[in-house]
Amino acid sequence: MLIGMVPRRISPGGEPRDVENLSATLRFVLTTSAGHSRMTTDRIRLPLSALTLSAIVVSAVTTVQAGDEELVDRRSPLVIDFLDGAYLPGAGGVVVSGDHGLLGLLKVTDKSAELTRYPGIPNEDFTALEKWSDTEVLLGTSSGKLYLFDGSKATEVANLSEHNEPVLDIAVAKGKGWAVGGRGMLATSSDGKTWTNVTIAEVTQPQMSFPGTAAGEWYFGASNINLDTVQFTGTVNGQPAVKDTDYTLFPDEGFVQFANKFDESPAPSIGFKFAPGPAFRAGDVSWNVALFDGTNLTIAGEFGMILQSSDGGQSWIRRDTMLTPKEPEPPYWIAGTQKGSTIFLTGAAGIVRTSTDGGATWAALPSPSNEGLFGVKVLASGQPAVAGAVGLIGIFDNNAWSLADRTELQLLSWLRTPVEMPDGSLLMLGGRATAIVYRDGKWSRIPVTIK
Repeated sequence: MLIGMVPRRISPGGEPRDVENLSATLRFVLTTSAGHSRMTTDRIRLPLSALTLSAIVVSAVTTVQAGDEELVDRRSPLVIDFLDGAYLPGAGGVVVSGDHGLLGLLKVTDKSAELTRYPGIPNEDFTALEKWSDTEVLLGTSSGKLYLFDGSKATEVANLSEHNEPVLDIAVAKGKGWAVGGRGMLATSSDGKTWTNVTIAEVTQPQMSFPGTAAGEWYFGASNINLDTVQFTGTVNGQPAVKDTDYTLFPDEGFVQFANKFDESPAPSIGFKFAPGPAFRAGDVSWNVALFDGTNLTIAGEFGMILQSSDGGQSWIRRDTMLTPKEPEPPYWIAGTQKGSTIFLTGAAGIVRTSTDGGATWAALPSPSNEGLFGVKVLASGQPAVAGAVGLIGIFDNNAWSLADRTELQLLSWLRTPVEMPDGSLLMLGGRATAIVYRDGKWSRIPVTIK
């Protein structure tokens, strides 16, 4: 799950920092213009706004003073936005989180919901929430902190980012947790209290066959390639291709140039290992999605990257790859969900992809809209339900999207958090305390009162 971000700058001392530390004061607005992040080397870093989601400042901006002076937060806390949530059996309701220290219990009935805020919660902007146990939740913040909430007290258990990058998603299964976020953030814990940062130094790109053999360029969608690991095969006029004569590899930029036409059979192919991130900036990638089944970890985010590890993060393999004859415009993944071996990922500009074999292979689904999709959940029936910009919500059924009537539901804000309820219904949460219930094939809006 994620929240809008702003461009990053480099301070005079070389330390990266967010522009005026506004990361948590931005919100997804009602339109999305494009769904791709280009693999360029000279672009401004937009960890989440690179996905071209427009963002607005909720109220007055945060003011940052020079030197070591105190940060002054002048934002208005009057509007309640549900940024994340999970049903907690021990609490008998949905624990919801948001900015300005919002943490509360949402009790939902057939026709209404009541929010009770927990007292004594730190004034943090909570960007991610995940159930740890029947009575506990993990909370990630816009500044890289993790809290463990036990129903009465929120205890800080880790700070995962030296540059105050946000925690964007948390995944928990079989007593183990993973957290991901900006600038390559990845950490794991076996007790929810002690966290260890994990660095992805190298990723395996399985062998790929080139779809064409004519002279020209082919882009891998991956940069920072380790030349010592490249396995290139191909023949020209029946003879093995000669490096720097028949083809030239550009490992940092992530493409190869064919100088001569290759034989079609066998088709030329390439495999290698690389460091994720833009050219010359290995590791500088935003991980927005974490999915974990107790053994296999799937993470996704910028540059269309989908990586998997089955050994606790010691080794990684890239999934859903494609060779293109021009600089790629890969998806920007925002949200994901997994049930068994079925996985769905959603992103900017309404992009949706699915895997039915645990992430080994992927297929595209039609887009329900050109708007960004900020949340997705697999229903008991196996159908995906999505939430997004401008109050977009819908179900994929019979190979087509069935979208809710936003006018009838009076939806004026974004939606991003689907929550499975004990009675089998689905609760969609979003901005301006919006709560929508999907039950028996129908969508209905329920009012939220605040105690």
